[in-house]
Amino acid sequence: MSDSPRGIKWSAQQVYQVVKPFSLTEEQASAVELASTTSPSLIVAGAGSGKTELMSVRVLWLVANGFARPDQILGLTFTRKAASELSKRIFESLLKLRDSELWPEDLEYDFAPPTISTYNAYANNLFRDFALAIGHEPEAALLTEGAAFALAREVLLAHGGDIDDRLAELDKTPDAMVELILSLAQSMNDNLASADDVGVEISSVINKLAGLPKKAGSSDLSRFAYIDEIASKLGTNQILAKLSQAFIEEKQKLGFVDYSDQVALAELAARTVPSAKERERHSFSQILLDEYQDTSFLQARLLRGLFADSAVYAVGDPNQSIYGWRGASSSNLEDFAGDFSTEPASVRQFSLSTSWRNPAGVLGLANHLAIPLAQAPSFAKQPSKLEVISLTPRPGAVTGDIQVEFCLDLHAEASALAAWFKQHANAQNTSALLLRSRSNMAVFADAMTQAGLEVEVVGLGGLLELPEIVDLVSALRVINSTDSGSALIRLLAGPRWRIGVKDIQQLSAYAHYRAKTFDAELASRLRASVAAEDSSSIVDALDSIADSPDLSRFEFSDAGVTRLKDAAELFRKMRRQVGLGLVEFVRSVEQELWLDIEVMANPVLRHPMANLNAFAQIVANYAASNHRPTLGSFISWLDFADQRERFEVPTVAPEQGVVQILTIHSAKGLEWNNVAVANLSEGDFPSDRGASTGWANPGVLPYPLRGDRESLPVWNFKAATTQPEFRDTLDDFKRQAREHKLREELRLMYVAVTRPKDRLLMTGSFWKPGIKSPKQISSFLLNAAEYLGASFDLQPGELNPLEAHSATAQWPLEPLGAEYRKTLELASKKFAETQQKQQGSTLSQRREQEAIANQIELLLAEAQQRVDRQFELELPVRIAASRFKDFVGDLDSLAARLLRPMPQQPFSQTRTGTLFHSWLEQNYALIEDDEFETAELDQESAIQTLKQNFEGSRWAGLTPVSVEQEIQLTRGAHTFICKLDAVFATDSGVEIVDWKTGRPPVDERDEELKALQLALYRAAYSAFSGRPISEISASFYFVAEDLELKPKKLLEPDELFNLWDSAVETFSSSAS
Repeated sequence: MSDSPRGIKWSAQQVYQVVKPFSLTEEQASAVELASTTSPSLIVAGAGSGKTELMSVRVLWLVANGFARPDQILGLTFTRKAASELSKRIFESLLKLRDSELWPEDLEYDFAPPTISTYNAYANNLFRDFALAIGHEPEAALLTEGAAFALAREVLLAHGGDIDDRLAELDKTPDAMVELILSLAQSMNDNLASADDVGVEISSVINKLAGLPKKAGSSDLSRFAYIDEIASKLGTNQILAKLSQAFIEEKQKLGFVDYSDQVALAELAARTVPSAKERERHSFSQILLDEYQDTSFLQARLLRGLFADSAVYAVGDPNQSIYGWRGASSSNLEDFAGDFSTEPASVRQFSLSTSWRNPAGVLGLANHLAIPLAQAPSFAKQPSKLEVISLTPRPGAVTGDIQVEFCLDLHAEASALAAWFKQHANAQNTSALLLRSRSNMAVFADAMTQAGLEVEVVGLGGLLELPEIVDLVSALRVINSTDSGSALIRLLAGPRWRIGVKDIQQLSAYAHYRAKTFDAELASRLRASVAAEDSSSIVDALDSIADSPDLSRFEFSDAGVTRLKDAAELFRKMRRQVGLGLVEFVRSVEQELWLDIEVMANPVLRHPMANLNAFAQIVANYAASNHRPTLGSFISWLDFADQRERFEVPTVAPEQGVVQILTIHSAKGLEWNNVAVANLSEGDFPSDRGASTGWANPGVLPYPLRGDRESLPVWNFKAATTQPEFRDTLDDFKRQAREHKLREELRLMYVAVTRPKDRLLMTGSFWKPGIKSPKQISSFLLNAAEYLGASFDLQPGELNPLEAHSATAQWPLEPLGAEYRKTLELASKKFAETQQKQQGSTLSQRREQEAIANQIELLLAEAQQRVDRQFELELPVRIAASRFKDFVGDLDSLAARLLRPMPQQPFSQTRTGTLFHSWLEQNYALIEDDEFETAELDQESAIQTLKQNFEGSRWAGLTPVSVEQEIQLTRGAHTFICKLDAVFATDSGVEIVDWKTGRPPVDERDEELKALQLALYRAAYSAFSGRPISEISASFYFVAEDLELKPKKLLEPDELFNLWDSAVETFSSSAS
């Protein structure tokens, strides 16, 4: 087997100059030309060294010299963005090559391009192509992380007790259990381990414990308390493994696959279906693997099974292996030669050590910080197989600017960062603040916003800390659940209602009073089904205030009652809208809380709606990927996502003139002119979270089952002969785990400091809110300061300065801007002075003043006309069918709602409609009504009545032709959105049925107006299906009354649209 290719016609330099008028470095040229074209090669490429450029030149060189046609080349990377950029660069370069003399004569002009994909997309295609051969459905649906959370939670709550009766003994919340289940399930998938495998490993430890005496030579096998604690944690992992296996099996049963399944099933196909491997090896003779250090054991195993001993060209950087928490193995680069070649010694390693991104000073610091990574850890079983490289600056690189600063407290740190970005950020460069975790993102964002900087918070976690999003999520919690008292108090005590402590205390007292005066039987049932504090919910108490109860026994203030009633009515209105789709509902709540108005009134925000729009996109993504996107499941997912790092790798691109705030994990592969790394305090960065009992911790796969176990700490528990010795082995294992964790943190630090193109700032602080002892300076920051010759003289003191005074912020802002209040007070003062002067004026002076007053009146009238013009109405382009009647019957109310959209009149009971809607949706999937109404029934009996009525109706036993069908019907410039609950076949054609849980029409006029909606449905269905209007009937079914209503008259389409045209004309006249 040759180490270097033969028959080279064109050099790498010649190929590269077809694309760009530059020259490759000697390292780059060697990596392109000398890497084998028939066997594996490894390229260790440092940060900013041009890995993507290298791969594209390698492709051109292979094609130009006839080693492969473009379509015989496979390139894999991690993100769709990276794959798209690499694919575009390679294809455009091939077009230039085609127009040069370097294009092979025997290669067709209209060539097929290389296959450039993500690792997961490639695995998914392979799995689906051979799914039937391995006993799976090729059409299996992708289970997103939001949907996986919902499914795992369903498995836990529905089957957990049956799977293991010890579940009730665990002191963990359901959402915490779900997080552990998902984490362990993924690890099991990634390492081809089963629950039985986990049980065997854990049993070996527990069995060892069972035979250990308390001391040497003793027969006393009773346990020390710390031994019981260890055994309890291990037992928890056994339970979790069973639940994880149940989750995996439930996925398969329902026909779902997640990202780890895609790889696992592709690996199974490659291993067990000979034609799979044959096809891939025949299709691709050259394989390029980008960011190989971030592959998992299973991904490496898949690729090894397909392409071992062939031309695999892997590029990676061991110092940038930062995704261990999601399955990536930092040992894959070291094991590459042994994995992909039967002759590991023949695999050549190349290096790219020139950084084309960083200033010389930044590179020197990065190399200095990375020194420990070049040394093997204490638990290493053998020396590193990789050649260690240090980055060198590009020719002509500037020194760059590096600063370090350690502040007294978090707010001082935020101010220092804002001042630094204010000095250096501008519309021509890019800037980023990088954080180890999402903690305190809102503090930093606020400081920069106040400094006049444009800020973008990247990722869900950061958004959830911003005030407008906190308010929005709090409202969603209150609407969804009566046990959201804390969220309600935040909203009531906030600037919208400004309800004082005394009135909130009285609301709590009123809630307790209501709980005591419930019907005895109902109270007993409530106590049996909810926690004690839920039976006196202030959310329910607030809702009842909307009905003007007798509050004379309580000491509410008059203003407090008025504001509480306003809040109660508003929450009723918002609950009234839960029948909307999740995306529309959340946007409606945002508008009802006036959050859009508040952020638009903020004069320092350049893009005030950015955060609300970003959150709306997250809602939309969740709704689109979840088979049952209810409000409750979304809130549970938010709580889950807020705690998980895996949700913090969003796609982002550097943007000029904006300071982007994001986690370091999100910054991988990106670069900015100005970069600051903050929160450099011990415990924050390096983080001490999850550091330290390895697989003795719940939710962690036992290391002996991991594919990269040779590179992991070893728990030598088998050597123990007594319980104290067993504890010593665990302590040693913890020490190794902390060392392993610190190396992961150091790689993350290396990624952070290699992001800047011009300047770098590193900061930290002693004091954070809520801590009693000061943080210590990060070892990373101390190391950097020592390298730079800097020192920190500031002392923290004994008291937390952040606890000495309450932090306050004005939210919402003054609606007319920050200077509004001052301007108003100044005008009032001037007016008073003018009045005082007028009292002693002469007749001529008074006439002059009257003339001025007349001019002022004219100016004010002109200003009022300008204001009025701002409220001129335009008819909406898209109109819900349920609103058609409003244009005909209540034009004034319609105009008011269009100026400020508000939900319709709410139902009186808090949760009746929500609960029935959920039940009907789950059991019949027949309702998606944008006008959801609930009759004012006693809540305890309402749900049961609605269920019984519907189950007894003739509709329950029929199979509909279509369900929840949306049809858009256009008339002129307007489109009517018709959502048909159900369509049933009849002897004479079809019947459209609209489910209503409200009261039937009260009189003929009410019936006529309601019937307009059915008439519009009928016209829309006729236009959509081509069925004559005479074959289409329509009716209402009022579930609460068990009443089927066929309107006496349904307008024909011509009559309907004549009525509409008349309404439009009237509307236009009134709006003008």
